[in-house]
Formats: sequence, structure tokens, C-alpha cells
Amino acid sequence: MACNMMDSLLYRNSFSTPKMREIFDDTAIIQNILDIEAALAETQAEMGIIPKEAAEEIRRKAKVENLDIPRIEEGVKRVGHSLVPILKEFQSVCDGDLGEYVHMGATTQDIIDTAFMLSIKRGFEVIYQDMLEAEQSMLKLMETYRDTIMPGRSHTQQALPITFGYKVAVWASEVRRNIERMEDCRKRCFVGEMAGAVGTMAGFGPEGMEVSRRTIEKLGLDVPDVAWHVSRDRISEICMTLALVAYTNGKIGNELAKLQMTEISEAFEGFVPGSVGSSTMPHKRNPNKLESLQMLARLIKGSMETTMESMFCEHERDGALWKIEWKSANEVVILAGSSANNMKNVMANLRVDPEKMRADLDVLKGLMQSEGIMLALGHHVGKQTAHSIVYQICMDTFEQHADFGDMLMKNETVARHMTREEIDKILDPAGYTGLSAQICDHVAASVRKALEK
Repeated sequence: MACNMMDSLLYRNSFSTPKMREIFDDTAIIQNILDIEAALAETQAEMGIIPKEAAEEIRRKAKVENLDIPRIEEGVKRVGHSLVPILKEFQSVCDGDLGEYVHMGATTQDIIDTAFMLSIKRGFEVIYQDMLEAEQSMLKLMETYRDTIMPGRSHTQQALPITFGYKVAVWASEVRRNIERMEDCRKRCFVGEMAGAVGTMAGFGPEGMEVSRRTIEKLGLDVPDVAWHVSRDRISEICMTLALVAYTNGKIGNELAKLQMTEISEAFEGFVPGSVGSSTMPHKRNPNKLESLQMLARLIKGSMETTMESMFCEHERDGALWKIEWKSANEVVILAGSSANNMKNVMANLRVDPEKMRADLDVLKGLMQSEGIMLALGHHVGKQTAHSIVYQICMDTFEQHADFGDMLMKNETVARHMTREEIDKILDPAGYTGLSAQICDHVAASVRKALEK
């Protein structure tokens, strides 16, 4: 049985995805370690440091299925070291004494840093692709609903009419910035580590830099300019970037959950027939993915902040802070993977109710158009005077639950300068969405231009 939510049979799909669990599974991490040791041996054989047949045997046996995992676990319990039992098991499956050439000149942190970085990079790429898919769905939503009017809201209250396409454009612009942050992060952060005990490469001899470069390049990672045993800013940047991705997703999830409220019912998370919202209320269709987006963002923030503690690593090695990342950094990527997957699915299956959006524009009986009335009246009596007049009419309309148009015509100043026809035209919300549609087009064009680069 699992003892954490990410692996729990009951709860794991709320906190992780099958793909992320596969990427960070023990067998995947051990395979990463074997791949690193094989790459190091091959490099050293190419440079004449170890026999060619040793590298060939190490590469041939560098498969996790060749190792006895339960024996490794017992070894970890016995010696209190997470890598040494793996190395001993690996050495034992190599023919003759060829296993003696495993791990020549490297240190534990070289291997573990690089092993985790390989999985973090793979997880990061899954998240990146999911966010690109979410962005594509947002483009479609923008185009479909560029002219679909709905209430714009400020401070939780109806403010002015907008279009749903405009709302999505605001989200899409933020998502695009996060995608670009991920692209920038790629340029700096996905490096390997192969520098020896204190980073000086002493164990590799005078050609240490070449050993390091070749080994890391074989693994598909970038080569750092200096050991990063105690320079943990790259891991922190990865986690901060993914926290921004998750918080944007959580913000969107929060807003869509509000729009799905029974009293509003303007947009809905896609419903899967057979899913159950409540054990006691059969009618419930709960916004489960939307709530998860909010929950995941908060959890990721906590793990991200914890990960940053490793930036206080001291001297040339510091296990007290470095080991924090083993839990927290991997958690960030796994949780962010669930967030991105949820966002992709929410955007692809979002349901929108244009009729309810239009009906909600009439809830205030015309009051939403108070700005337009004020500006029109201001041409005759001045803006500040118009604001005072329209403000008082609005307050009276609220208190009396009256029709705004009728109340306007009862005011002598308004009636003297404006006709009922003029007022009714301004009170039509369809005519007061500003540049919502053009902004949709602008954002969509900007996103597409970025995708072409």
C-alpha cells in the first residue's frame, strides 16, 4: 500500500498522472543512474582511461531488469546510502572483474543530480507539450466566442459587458508568457553534473573537463561551466517557473469554477457521463478539475519554497540542504504535470452557455450601462456633473428594484438632453463591449506569431 497521495490507488490521479509516475518511478531513476554510469564508462574507454571491453560490458548490463531491486533496497537499509548498493549490484552483474570500472572518478552527487535532472527534464517536456495543447484550445475558444457577450465583473460585481473571447484572451496571453518562460528556462537549467568529490574533477585526471563534457553530452543534457554541487539556482528556477505555470492554471480554474456556480452557470467543466459529484446528492456536477487546479497550485508553491532552501548549501558539498530537493523538486514537477494535464483537458472540453451569458447581462435591468449613459450625458452637462446625476439615479434604481431606463427618463436633466431612443441604444450591452473582439484577434495573432518562431 502507498503511504503518500501521489502513489495512492485511491488518490494518485488527483495529484499525479500515469506518465509522471512512470518518469519518476524508482525503476526509471535507477535506469537513469545506469545510463549515466554507462555513458561515463564509454567516454573513459574512448579516451583510453579504461579498457574498451569494460565499457562494452557496462553498457550491455546497464538495464534495470538485470538488477535485483529488493536486494538494493536491503542494501540501502543496511549501509544508509542510496547509491552504493546500486553500484555494488551493478558491478556484480558485470562479467569477470569488468564491473570494477564502474563509477571511476565520479561522486555520488554527480550521479544523483544528473539522474534526477534527466527525469525532471522529461517531466518538464511533458508539461510544456500539455500547455501548448491548452494554448491551442484557447485559440479556438477565442475565435469561437470573440463576439459572445457576457458580463464583465470587477470586485465580484457586474461592471461592463465584455465578450467571452476577450476573457479567454487575457488567460491565453498569460499562458503564452509562461510557455516562453519555460523556453527560457530550458536554455539555462537542464545541465548534467560530472565533476568529482568537490567539483575539481581530480578523480578524472588532467582530461577531466573532456570526460565531463563528453559524458554529459551523451545523456542529452547541457554542460555546466563549473560544478553545481552547491549552486542550486537552476533547480530553483525550474521549480519557480513551474509554480508560475501552475498558478496561472489555478487562477483560471478558480474563475471558471465561479462561472460554473449554479447561480451563474455561464461556463462549465466538461462533464463525463458516469462521473459522480456527490455520494448523497445525485444532481451534483462538481467542478473537480477546476478545484484540482487551485489545489495543485498551492501545493506546488509550498514545494517550490521548500526547494529554494537548498540554495543555502555550504562549502563544496552539503547533504543537509541538497537532499531536500530529492523530495520537493520532484514533487513540483509531478504536481505541475497534473496541473498541465488538467488544464489541457479543461480547455479542450469547456462548455459555454452564450444564452445564459446574455441573460445575465439583464440582471441589473440596464444599470451595467451606467458608464455609457454618464459619458453621453457628460457631453451636455460635464462629466463630473453627469457622474453625480447618474450615480443618484443608479442608487435609487437599486433601492427600488426599478428599471434603469425608466428611472433615467424621470430625471429632468436627463430627459432634457437625451431621448428614450438614445437611452435604449446605450442600454443595449451588445453595443458596449469596446474593443473586445479586436483584442481577441490581436492576442490570437500574437500567439500564432510566437508559435511560428
